[in-house]
Amino acid sequence: MLLILLSTVGLAMAGGPSSTPGPAPATSQPGLHIHQSLLSNLLLYSGYSNKCVASALDACNPISEQHQQPTLIQEAKEVLKEVSVMVNKLESRPRHCKDLLDSGDTGSGLRLVYPYPGQPHHHVTVFCDHTVDGGGWTVLQRRTNDSIRQDFYRTWIEYQLGFGDLQGEFWLGLDLLHVLTSTTLQQLRIDLADYEGGERWAKYGFFNVGSDETKYRLSVGSGDAGDAMEYHNGASFSTHDQDNDTAGGGNCAELQRGAWWYKRCHAHSNLNGYQHQGTYSSGKNEGIHWYQWRGNRYSLRRTSMMIRPAF
Repeated sequence: MLLILLSTVGLAMAGGPSSTPGPAPATSQPGLHIHQSLLSNLLLYSGYSNKCVASALDACNPISEQHQQPTLIQEAKEVLKEVSVMVNKLESRPRHCKDLLDSGDTGSGLRLVYPYPGQPHHHVTVFCDHTVDGGGWTVLQRRTNDSIRQDFYRTWIEYQLGFGDLQGEFWLGLDLLHVLTSTTLQQLRIDLADYEGGERWAKYGFFNVGSDETKYRLSVGSGDAGDAMEYHNGASFSTHDQDNDTAGGGNCAELQRGAWWYKRCHAHSNLNGYQHQGTYSSGKNEGIHWYQWRGNRYSLRRTSMMIRPAF
């Protein structure tokens, strides 16, 4: 459809087929400049580079209006108007849950977002939380003590793509986390609950997940309420089949029965660890733990990780 529109607009801009081409006009044509601007924006939106579009339009030799076909020009104007409306609609699609909140969507639950720059039709389903701390949060991880539990001891490819039930326990996926945290500055909120009714939360003003080439390296600012994430700052992600930690021997993901931004195997947090219930004695710090609150031999009842734009 877009190619047809471009062809029609291009034909109109060129004045259509003509057996008597005329010289370039000596006077400026404001209307033509408007068409060129719209066409330029459309081409750029379609993926062409600024340099390519500028060179192509500069090389054009517009034909004076007396040699153009009035009907074709009018049709092209209408097409441009329709295309402009279509582009505006695509550009206004929500990139994340904060966009949805700003547009008036205040209900939490599953939502479609369009986070990929230059790919206006590429959407993903996420869980939006509009109840906590002002709302607008895109949930990237959740652990619960529901009867249906997810196995978080997964492979590298599963952590890349994501897994689980978005309305229960899940991991959103490293590839998507990289996209969501690379388009705009993001903050991170982590909520925790134990088996005795206690609850804590920590908030970080900056959170970024690097690309696949960096093994999804973590960049996180200073937090509060018992900071257990800053220790992991700068670490790459590890799974039991992809060892990217800095420990001298062994794979921390294997030893701690999870997948995380491990540096060495005395991790301060392990929110993708094994779902022990409360205090446990087996294994090596393998539970869902947050060291600065309940230590590394206590597995938490519930966790969630959420992001939203910092500004």
